[in-house]
Amino acid sequence: MALDFPVPEELRLHRKRLDTDGYLVVSDDELGLPGARLREHLLRTYFTPDVLRCYPGDIPADRERARDVVEYRWDGETPALTEHPEIAIEDRGGRPERREYARTPVAHDPLFAAWIRAALGLLPAHRRRPRGTFGVNIFRTFTNVVTRPHADGEEFVFVYVVDRDGTGAETTLFRPDAPDTAVHRQRLEPGQLIVFEDARFLHTASPLIAPSGGRARRDALVCTVDYPQTYGLG
Repeated sequence: MALDFPVPEELRLHRKRLDTDGYLVVSDDELGLPGARLREHLLRTYFTPDVLRCYPGDIPADRERARDVVEYRWDGETPALTEHPEIAIEDRGGRPERREYARTPVAHDPLFAAWIRAALGLLPAHRRRPRGTFGVNIFRTFTNVVTRPHADGEEFVFVYVVDRDGTGAETTLFRPDAPDTAVHRQRLEPGQLIVFEDARFLHTASPLIAPSGGRARRDALVCTVDYPQTYGLG
């Protein structure tokens, strides 16, 4: 059952900013989503020992993750979502090998699906493909978030912070031809989402800094609007 939330008044402006600047930072509340309820649901349902696991060879090595790929089809302003049969990652982020993961299905979850629809709704109309795949990565990190500036090789990247303990984890965007000059740098707070056009930037995040007497942790969704060739939809 799909959940219907109000379309934000600023949505047209958000799309224009993303189209012009190549990136956009927005909160879940600004997208018309029930932010606190959504984040509590995601934490309780997906950021758990039953769902998250470490995979051999993952970088950083202590990262816990889960993955899904959702297929979308636009029907007016509302994309229909289904599970895509393939979720493996191949030749991404400078790693050419094929990486297999256990599936954590999310398309059936009304709140998760509402978040995906809101994220896809940020895409300008002329940048939308009638049909595509949306890669979903559920990440819990404790030390490094990533190891170096990189591009994912997909069309758009979304980073949404669900929860965090500690500081650090500043997301930074660079132009590929000027990797020493930051275009945007920001520590995303829980409930904030950054979306950017992958080909226009390299992106990275600084290491987490633990709170006094505690352990650092960042729970985030890192998702991609994929090119058609990624999963053979061309």
